[in-house]
Amino acid sequence: MARLSLSLLLLTLLAGHGAEASEVAPPVAEPMPLDHWQASDWKGLPDATQIDKQTVLFAKHDSENYLGLAILLPDWQRSGQLWQLTRTLGRLGFDTLLLLPSPQQTELDPAAEKKAKNSDTFRKQFAERISKLADAKLQEGGFKLILAQGTGAAWTANLIASEQLPAPDALVLLDGFFPNQQSNQTLAKQVAQATIPTLDLYQEDGGRWPLLAAEARKSESRRSNKLNYRPYALMELEETPTRIQGWLNHLGWL
Repeated sequence: MARLSLSLLLLTLLAGHGAEASEVAPPVAEPMPLDHWQASDWKGLPDATQIDKQTVLFAKHDSENYLGLAILLPDWQRSGQLWQLTRTLGRLGFDTLLLLPSPQQTELDPAAEKKAKNSDTFRKQFAERISKLADAKLQEGGFKLILAQGTGAAWTANLIASEQLPAPDALVLLDGFFPNQQSNQTLAKQVAQATIPTLDLYQEDGGRWPLLAAEARKSESRRSNKLNYRPYALMELEETPTRIQGWLNHLGWL
């Protein structure tokens, strides 16, 4: 009888110990940042550097005169397209700084009320990233040019209009759009009402949303008699450097 009682006691103690062990949750690994793999890929590039804990691409101008800083804001998975402009911009006198795009810029929409909190958080973070990097690299006396693409262009214009992002000296939009017509109409009014000189480039075969958005901006800017607004339909993306150089000549920068 004593042996049976002792066995039961041991089983009870072991069962209790097992329950306590099962209640201890294993450590949860922190989720990787959304841009983890993209940042890892960039680290192998010769122009990659760290500024304010951000992985960016940066290239110095290679002309005798410093003209300013060109901030390149690509669409998601389109960084290579904008970075090709570095050679032309460098010859003109611009240092070029390309920010790592976020997948959120393609997923969020300012008109989506259900995700308003996410959009506000993204807006704040995106504006802070641009401002901090611009402050770190813009030399005294230089122009600040922002060249933004796709949804990056749409969000940038949106941030400037809402005064969350300080306005640059000039803005270049390349296929700027939101995947929502209401948001594109709002964007068109924001671009038309802004006083910033704006070059609005879009590809003729750039897809439905970019073309609809570009048409809305042209129409609204014409209606508002916006000054220093130049829309241009690109036959091919390779025309971009020539159009930018011609426009900067028009502004008197070159």
